Amino acid sequence: MWLRPLVPRQQRERSFVAAFGVFCILLSRLSTALAHESGAPFSGAIIEPLRVHHAHIEDEQRLNSAFLSSFRAEDKTRTAFANSLELAVAWNDDFSLGSEILVPFSNTGDDRSDYSIGDIELWPLKYAFVNSPATILTGVLSFTLPSGDESKGLGEGSAAAGPLLFVDHAYGNWFVGMNAELETAMSGPGATEAELAAVLSYSFISETAEGGVAPTRPHQFLVPSLSFETIFESALAGEEKGESVVSVIPGAHLWHPASGWIVRLGVEVPLSADKPADYALLFQFGNHFDWGVLFR
Repeated sequence: MWLRPLVPRQQRERSFVAAFGVFCILLSRLSTALAHESGAPFSGAIIEPLRVHHAHIEDEQRLNSAFLSSFRAEDKTRTAFANSLELAVAWNDDFSLGSEILVPFSNTGDDRSDYSIGDIELWPLKYAFVNSPATILTGVLSFTLPSGDESKGLGEGSAAAGPLLFVDHAYGNWFVGMNAELETAMSGPGATEAELAAVLSYSFISETAEGGVAPTRPHQFLVPSLSFETIFESALAGEEKGESVVSVIPGAHLWHPASGWIVRLGVEVPLSADKPADYALLFQFGNHFDWGVLFR
């Protein structure tokens, strides 16, 4: 359960400065890692979309932020913020086995002043059945923990699990990605949800031969990409059974290959009558630091 800080403001500020300093020291040790991750064989045209999850497995750190306009909460509409910290690790040298954790924190509960943690999602097993530079097919075992405060509307109040399937395919500078997800409650209020998602993108990489595989790390200073995602979410069982949300997400991405930093912007627009908000402005940034260098 997330608890609000009970320490004085100055002490919280000192703690934040100390934590930021430690983070900067870690980054100095990790500065040799490049994107995609150093040693990864994947096409540079395989982007990391805003909502669709990529199939390729790498060490990854990403902060996802969303500004929700006219968010529906207790028969009222208001603005809201939803964020998540995404941390992933590859366990072997051929990037076929990995794990991931997604930690949400937002004020999308009943009270806009409650900015707290939500239900944490764990992916202890990610395995790439197909793992070539241009095509990746990955299966994932997912668990959702009831870490959010259900009484404040920040969690579902139940543990859930399910299989996920991710596909990446690149052709030249074009990229197509697809997700299929199914999750059902194992405790607490029973619910089963499904999600289908797809993305199409084009990256402006000058070195790619027509129909060939884009270089993993292009030599150009910046690589811009444009993407278009479609998301379909449906409740198959539980209190929200029959409700479905269809959304589209146009996006723009800017990648600095030499350092690995990537910035992404987009807007998620629900097209269905069932929708949590009128639209969401999305912002993300991240990298592929190899945390293993800290122990070498």
